Amino acid sequence: MAKSAKTKIGRLRVERVEDVPLREVSGICLRRGRNRKMSLVAIGDDAAHLALTSLPGKTNRKLDWRIVDLTRLSGSKLPKRDAQIEAVCADGCGRVLLLQEAPPRAELVDLDASRVVASITLRFEGRSELARSWLSPDSSRGEGAVLLPGGHLLIAKEKDPAVLIEFGPRGARSRGLKRSNALPDGAEWPVAGGKQTLVACAVWVPDKTLTKTCADFSDLEIGPDGLLYLLSDKSAAIARIDDLAPGGGSASLTKAWRFRGLGGKPEGLAFTAGGSAVVALDKRKPRRNLVLLEPAIAALKGR
Repeated sequence: MAKSAKTKIGRLRVERVEDVPLREVSGICLRRGRNRKMSLVAIGDDAAHLALTSLPGKTNRKLDWRIVDLTRLSGSKLPKRDAQIEAVCADGCGRVLLLQEAPPRAELVDLDASRVVASITLRFEGRSELARSWLSPDSSRGEGAVLLPGGHLLIAKEKDPAVLIEFGPRGARSRGLKRSNALPDGAEWPVAGGKQTLVACAVWVPDKTLTKTCADFSDLEIGPDGLLYLLSDKSAAIARIDDLAPGGGSASLTKAWRFRGLGGKPEGLAFTAGGSAVVALDKRKPRRNLVLLEPAIAALKGR
């Protein structure tokens, strides 16, 4: 395990700024379609719209976005306004998971077939303080999501308290997360279709160093190096998270980076193939709300 007390804080600079044609962008991810081409996906917590474009690079080519009205997908239960979609992630078959904060649920959608594959309720059972917080209508819930093998889902709860929660099928044991057991590249997320319920099976509480570095949790992403990264809005930081032991425990960081002056709330995190962070900004106007940061932090050379 890494020794958090010796963690170094790096600095990231803005390399490129782009426009996403959505207000209040709340999540981004990379998606490899059935044609194997990579695209960048963005969602917002205002309207139930999704935007797609080819992955930005360092050229001056204008991004060509396509907008999808998610309410028109067959089987969708998303409202047209105030959809509260806070995170998006994709499996290796191009299917996209949309995470709602209120109510606490998710939809797995097949964009190519224009339909919802699974409608998933996220349940936190028991009488603990965390369970009560999850159930409260005023609570902050999921802000980031990562797909795990076995139909499990890792969620970042934003605050009050900020924790990482693993959800899985009822009765399933926690899997935890390390580089060797993330969902393999190109793999389908194995979840049954139709109405499903995933139950919280493990919780990781941030240690003192992670809490000091990341005051809240805004998004999660697996980098091209296979490691877990966390975005913090309030702290304007990205943290590389150490292995999460099965069954829960503490979450610590191995390294962190800060950035300044982005001009909006950093709410979405993705990575280029070379390991450079792409951060989406929650802004009222759909302008200058996507930034490419340098230097690369998730390169394949690993830790």
